[in-house]
Amino acid sequence: MIEAEYSTHKSMMFAIREAMTLYLFDKKREKDIPKIAEIFLSMDSYGGDRVPMSAVMKEVNDLCNTLQDNYLGLSLNFLVNIESLPSYKAISECVRPFANVNNELPFLLVSRLVYRFFPLITQSITLKLSVEKGLLRFDFISNAPDTMNKHQIDGAMVLVYRIVEAFCPGMLKKLYVAQHHTAYELAYYESVFGAPAESANKISLLYALKCKNHYKDAASLLIKAEEELGRKFYINPLFNMLFTQFSEVSYKQRCEIIIDTMMGVSSPTRIQVADSMNISVSTLQRRLHDEGATFQEILEETRKRLAKLYLTERKISTTDVAYLLGYKSHSQFFKVFKTWFGITPKTYQNNQLSHIEDNI
Repeated sequence: MIEAEYSTHKSMMFAIREAMTLYLFDKKREKDIPKIAEIFLSMDSYGGDRVPMSAVMKEVNDLCNTLQDNYLGLSLNFLVNIESLPSYKAISECVRPFANVNNELPFLLVSRLVYRFFPLITQSITLKLSVEKGLLRFDFISNAPDTMNKHQIDGAMVLVYRIVEAFCPGMLKKLYVAQHHTAYELAYYESVFGAPAESANKISLLYALKCKNHYKDAASLLIKAEEELGRKFYINPLFNMLFTQFSEVSYKQRCEIIIDTMMGVSSPTRIQVADSMNISVSTLQRRLHDEGATFQEILEETRKRLAKLYLTERKISTTDVAYLLGYKSHSQFFKVFKTWFGITPKTYQNNQLSHIEDNI
């Protein structure tokens, strides 16, 4: 999504320093504070709000070598004050309008916000968000697999878990860990996250959509109050932060990010997208024109891409796909899909799945 030198926000670095002090006191290792302080980078050595990932990784490796704790990434990030992070504050502002809707938050919105804006915290890890039948999965992919240690991935897992838990508690179903295989290690992860842990070839958090606060229940409430909540759906803080720190992102990419985030929660119209960028509709159209694109083309291509993904790879029902793509009814999605592919969504899904089975 972001083409830039990988880096971590300074607010995260400062939060880790604060957590480290708490950690050392908790472990009764106060005498190590001066030694640890010598390892910490000088934030003044780096201009702007971010620190290059190479420098961050050196600091992490030095801390790990000094402290010799197999679960340092887990321990530190559970002590981090996430409310001090600018990105957490911005997510809070985005979801605040939904807090009074029968006390239910749209889980899909929260997960999308975390996924899209995790680079604001750190780019050491790339998140992949997958919506499957009855499940939602975060995959954690290292951006420096040959040199990064497990503590950074563990830390990213904890941060995502804690942010999601803050808004939609009790939805984690399972976690997959790739670096730990012993029964003791898996049991430790289960005790930390409060969910079953399994060894796998990937690192993932798996959330259940079918539960008491299923996101579709919240969505039905949002649809009934669309106009009122639509005016309150305020994602500007996050997008402003994202595009300030990663100014090289094109306006086409910006539209795709905003549409993907809003879809199924609020209508991704020209006005809504332009408002999210704090520019006028005419300015948005002009800048897209300069890049050889139009808003309608971007919206349609995004929906087509996601429709194919949801119907084939994720095997999601056509009714659920209609919701996920922001349509108010299955029939509306049915008509649009036929204009795209000449067949119904169900026929398309069956054809694709049959083709996949024939090639297994």
